[in-house]
Amino acid sequence: MDLDAITKHSALHAKPSGLILQYGTAGFRIKAEHLDHVMFRMGLLAVLRSKQTKSTIGVMVTASHNPEEDNGVKLVDPLGEMLAPSWEEHATCLANAEEQDVQRVLLDISEKAAVDLQQDAFVVIGRDTRPSSERLSQSVIDGITVSGGQFHGIEMKPNERCCSFDGDADRIVYYYYDADGHFHLIDGDKIATLISSFLKELLLEIGESLNIGVVQTAYANGSSTRYLEEVMKVPVYCTKTGVKHLHHKAQEFDIGIYFEANGHGTVLFSKTAEMKIKQLAEELEDKKRKAAKMLENIIDLFNQAAGDAISDMLVIEAILALKGLTIQQWDALYTDLPNRQLKVKVADRQVISTTDAERKAVTPPGLQEAIDDLVKKYKLSRAFVRPSGTEDIVRVYAEADSQESADSLAHEVSLVVFQLAGGVGESPQPGF
Repeated sequence: MDLDAITKHSALHAKPSGLILQYGTAGFRIKAEHLDHVMFRMGLLAVLRSKQTKSTIGVMVTASHNPEEDNGVKLVDPLGEMLAPSWEEHATCLANAEEQDVQRVLLDISEKAAVDLQQDAFVVIGRDTRPSSERLSQSVIDGITVSGGQFHGIEMKPNERCCSFDGDADRIVYYYYDADGHFHLIDGDKIATLISSFLKELLLEIGESLNIGVVQTAYANGSSTRYLEEVMKVPVYCTKTGVKHLHHKAQEFDIGIYFEANGHGTVLFSKTAEMKIKQLAEELEDKKRKAAKMLENIIDLFNQAAGDAISDMLVIEAILALKGLTIQQWDALYTDLPNRQLKVKVADRQVISTTDAERKAVTPPGLQEAIDDLVKKYKLSRAFVRPSGTEDIVRVYAEADSQESADSLAHEVSLVVFQLAGGVGESPQPGF
């Protein structure tokens, strides 16, 4: 490591006077304008951690659900887990070091952690779409390159199929940019549609009538529900929000497919289905046996993979290859209805209670009737409200045939919630 070069570059990413930060579960998070020096130094630290583990280290530039003006950074260890606690301390020490102490702190970390400074280092960088993220990612890159490390930023090419897992690999989403540069998200609804449609085709091919069902929440896009029920003739069931509710319902079927729109989901096979398919894979001949064997392999994937998202990805990739589908063709199976989600602050979220898998409000009196009247004003529309499980807010969901209509419906429902459910603060304003 060229310490003189590091000192020179560090001066270009100067630490604001008096700023003290603490590395926690979410890494560092603060207003983006204060993070330049932190990003540079986390680039330096990622290189040291990579050298020490002799493995690739991740750096994620994001503040997750924080306001847009915030940003943050966290380091990811080689197996995708959070940064080791001792290195969280190193991160805090390095981020808070005064300019003249950066060299000393780096050497101290290297000595304490027994870092081989001659070892190669490789860092993978990810970032969200905040306006500040590209600039701050460049500061990370500056820290990596000046300390002799290598890095990779994923550059998405037009129509290139991409997918991402969350940290513990139980959620997955696919996405791509089209030729015009527009971003397309393939969410849990479309994943459930692809997998369930393929499984039903295999069952039809082998002539087996196992009980198959797709489980969704109220947040599933109405177009996905209609496509499954009306085109693929796959029964769809709705449960309350939360994986535990979907999982429980999916266990009622021989083959239960459940996904939240956020990509959290999997496929469950009953013991009866496993035994039946295994038997058919041995007994059937030619094409039917091939289909049964494919089902058996899919069961093995979901039973043996380390995380649900890994199983999902392997099955999705197999389906796309076997059917010769591009990600654009998959995306075009149906078109999502435009939708909008809002939240309304209330004095007490418990004034709202729901039924019908959270799609109908029972209390306060008159709320559901008011929502029903608003929904009648728009085409292909629906709306529902549900209280947050953790804070005094009410979540509003609306969809309609156009984004303008979905936005308008969501706003009108928010006003009704504010008026009838004890809204606090300013009345909801139009515009998103």
